[in-house]
Amino acid sequence: MVSCSRVVNEMGCGSGDDPDSAGEMPKMAGDDEEKMLDIGMEEDEFEGFRYNQSEFIANTKSDALPVTAADVLKMEFNSPVEATIFYEEYSRVKGFAIRQGKKLKNKNGDFVHYTYLCNRQGFRDKKWLEKVDRKREHKVVTRCGCPVEMRIKPKGDSGRWFVSRFVEEHDHELLPMKYVDYLPTHRKISDVDIAHMDNMRQVGISIPKIYESIAVQAGGFNFVPFTKRDMYNDVRRQRAMKNGDVNAALRVLEGVARTDEKLYWRYEDDYKVFGDVLAFDATYGRNKYNIPVIVFSGINHHNQTCVFATAMVSCESIASYVWVLRKLLECMGGKAPTAVITDGDRSMRVAIQEVFSNAHHCLCAWHLLKNATVNVCKPRFTSLFRHCMLADIEVAEFEMLWDAMLEEFGVRELEWVKEIYEKKSSWATAYIRGRFYVGLRTISRCESLHAKLGRFVERRYGILEFVTNFQRCVDFLRDNKEELDFRSSYGTPVLQTQFLELEKSGAINFTREIFSRYRESLKRCVWVTILECIKREDRCVYVTQKHRRPDSRWNVVHMRRKEEFVCNCLRMESFGLPCVHILAVLVRLDFDSLPKNLVLPRWSKAAKEDLCYERLSSQYGDASVLYRSRVGAFLQHCKRLAKVACGAVAGTRISNIGGVRDPVSVRTKGTGRGNEPLGSRGIKRLKCSTCGCLGHRRTRCPNAPPTSALSTQDEGSLNLRTRDKYAVVIVEAVWIHAYVVIHKWSFSLGRQQGKDVLLVMVMSSDVWGLNCV
Repeated sequence: MVSCSRVVNEMGCGSGDDPDSAGEMPKMAGDDEEKMLDIGMEEDEFEGFRYNQSEFIANTKSDALPVTAADVLKMEFNSPVEATIFYEEYSRVKGFAIRQGKKLKNKNGDFVHYTYLCNRQGFRDKKWLEKVDRKREHKVVTRCGCPVEMRIKPKGDSGRWFVSRFVEEHDHELLPMKYVDYLPTHRKISDVDIAHMDNMRQVGISIPKIYESIAVQAGGFNFVPFTKRDMYNDVRRQRAMKNGDVNAALRVLEGVARTDEKLYWRYEDDYKVFGDVLAFDATYGRNKYNIPVIVFSGINHHNQTCVFATAMVSCESIASYVWVLRKLLECMGGKAPTAVITDGDRSMRVAIQEVFSNAHHCLCAWHLLKNATVNVCKPRFTSLFRHCMLADIEVAEFEMLWDAMLEEFGVRELEWVKEIYEKKSSWATAYIRGRFYVGLRTISRCESLHAKLGRFVERRYGILEFVTNFQRCVDFLRDNKEELDFRSSYGTPVLQTQFLELEKSGAINFTREIFSRYRESLKRCVWVTILECIKREDRCVYVTQKHRRPDSRWNVVHMRRKEEFVCNCLRMESFGLPCVHILAVLVRLDFDSLPKNLVLPRWSKAAKEDLCYERLSSQYGDASVLYRSRVGAFLQHCKRLAKVACGAVAGTRISNIGGVRDPVSVRTKGTGRGNEPLGSRGIKRLKCSTCGCLGHRRTRCPNAPPTSALSTQDEGSLNLRTRDKYAVVIVEAVWIHAYVVIHKWSFSLGRQQGKDVLLVMVMSSDVWGLNCV
């Protein structure tokens, strides 16, 4: 007998599928793979099979095929996998495809019979051909009863398999070599290609583009062993998990816990430093189950949105939100935020009151303005409501403005007005001034985060895809944060104010984005005047006023022992940055640095200095995810190997040598006036816009109406729409004997039908849409 191990190895075949699955090819086990790669066997085992792959293909396509039916009947294989690989390659070079036939087992459950058939064996069932109510077009008939087959059986207890039956005569034409790769058996996507495709799909690259990329790397489309349809089928197979989506997502999260112990800690770390203000909102259409996704976010020390956690709930009930907030509190070590911002949803509001009882709940200003527009439908009311909501005023002034607004529009008894007034402590600046909200008054950052999330998560995604792609979105935000950390620590901003020491102190303490805001306040402090200084035992009270604004007075208290400053405008307490009034006092007292109480730790560069961690890879999860990660890492190393193997790069770079310049961009739609010969254009004749005749303009038109016709226009408003070189505009004015020339405009005064008018002579040819009032 003849062993086929060397033949199969030299033919460079791939692995098949699970041998225990009906209708599929046997799959190689680990031992079989080692045997397939073993080339250290005795030479006499191969007898006449001393040829390489190219010789085998060349001889197989010729009439003098050395591998005859008698030779195949002499072959032995170490396993059904070897037989499958051999017959697949044999069918490929011959021009047909194979499929799995019958597999028989004995009483002990061991396989004793494998059959491989030509894929055109048998016939299509008549019921599919005679079906009347078909909605799809018939597929072409490929079954023609081809008798070709190969059957293998075990050889005693030796563990080897021999060919017991081999039929090689087909009853149909064999395909040319260029068409063989389109047959289903020979169209295979390797695990490496699938991993490469999945990695590219994760960053939003479409299947056609991925296919083109693989073709470029392979050297052409004809070298790609599969089609785009095969790639779509594999994606569909991945998404077709029945009741396995959540389990797969749980495996990914369990893989997170095993591979990256600091990942969860990083979420808690962000919340510990920046979780004083929490904004959350529900977003929809982010998964194929239409389950709402709740994202909890805040603002970090770069004034950038950071994500603390996310949750998926089956319904937006009070019980669901209470459960989510309690789990958040449990995960974050029991720390509750000091302020929460939502869109005003009732379920959210009740849940916040129950779980975060000490947190102040602020309503989104944008949603309030939207509701004001819908309920009252008067633009002026919306404008006044906005002023009452956002104006930096005292409570008494707010109440006065609110009463005046209700009296003006007569909406005091409107149900929405009553309801929103009862919640005034959640939206009016007069009532929430002094509460720290890091400048947030709307959930627009949540909406922006949802839009950014849409770049990573799509509606057709399942739970598993959502988990992995959501983490990529968080990693993207963290990468931006690290870049901002670098920019804040590298280099020094150029000082732009006259108060160099105070400005430099801000540049040292604050991050780059926060420093920009601090510097703007430092520039505006020159508008503040210190009216008087009231000295007391351990403090001084400075009365400040904005320039020429006697109604804008604020008191700054300087506690000399602690070197602390407090202003009753409460901007420091609301935003965490010193106000212009405090900065004006610092300038007056000739401070060269900011006191400690004016540098909020959450805005400083050292906000997370004591909580450092090593940045780990974001690729984690179950075995398939780790496999894709390893394939990607290996491909990166292969690029360096390819650079060495393909020679020097100098000869492959495009050079500008040759002297041939790039073509000039031309207008391709029509010939264009610039391309017409001058003689073919002729002399452009004047055309009157009043009568349409040639030879004159409207200013010299004999059929033009008299000048008095201009008086029929509305007084005080005249629209001039002309491109004439000269035009006359008449508007009502005061009778003054004067003549003024300014630039290209000439103004003269006269009398028109008993009225005082101003005659404006426009000395320009480009007048269009001029409005004179």
